[in-house]
Amino acid sequence: MKDVKFNLRAVRRSKKVTQIELAEKSGIAQQTLSLYERGLNTPLLDNAKILADALGVSLDELVSIREAHEQVGKKLIKLSKKGK
Repeated sequence: MKDVKFNLRAVRRSKKVTQIELAEKSGIAQQTLSLYERGLNTPLLDNAKILADALGVSLDELVSIREAHEQVGKKLIKLSKKGK
């Protein structure tokens, strides 16, 4: 999931929810949420789904999949050029 942009901070702020409130609602430690928001750790799919549900958004809204597809596409182009 390194190539996937995790938008927790932006979504949480748009919902006007503090980290502490989200921690209480999701059951995920506030310290862990902080790591996710700073990009120092990425949640497993189960935790990402819990956070999306707690914020009332879809998993797609929480995770920017399009950016990941673009990055994968760029890597594939680089690899194909190396093979020629």
